[in-house]
Amino acid sequence: MDAKGPLATETRSQRAAASALAAALQERGLAATVRRQGVVGAFNPEGASGVGGGAGDCAGDECRQGFGPGLRQEVRCAERPGGALWWFWVWWDGPAGSGPDLEPLCPAGEIQTAAERIAAVLAVSPS
Repeated sequence: MDAKGPLATETRSQRAAASALAAALQERGLAATVRRQGVVGAFNPEGASGVGGGAGDCAGDECRQGFGPGLRQEVRCAERPGGALWWFWVWWDGPAGSGPDLEPLCPAGEIQTAAERIAAVLAVSPS
């Protein structure tokens, strides 16, 4: 994890950056929610009905495997060593109880860059 400091607190700067990023994601057609601790959750609603057909075209795990993980993303605004605020991709693939892995995305002030990168990751490709 590249971010430092306690993850249980949130500054006004983090909250403001999270709100600005959520608005930029919504302008790109994504659903976005601001959560605690500088976290923004993004979701592409275009993937909810499936690509090339409705949600009724698959069942159970087949649907979740095809659309769930690829169309949701969490990012966190946190301090890097030295105190600068950055956006981090949040990955929850470690052992249970280990907390998230954080991968640097871009400086927190680069809202449009962050939104563009997140939108690219959550884009629905034509089949």
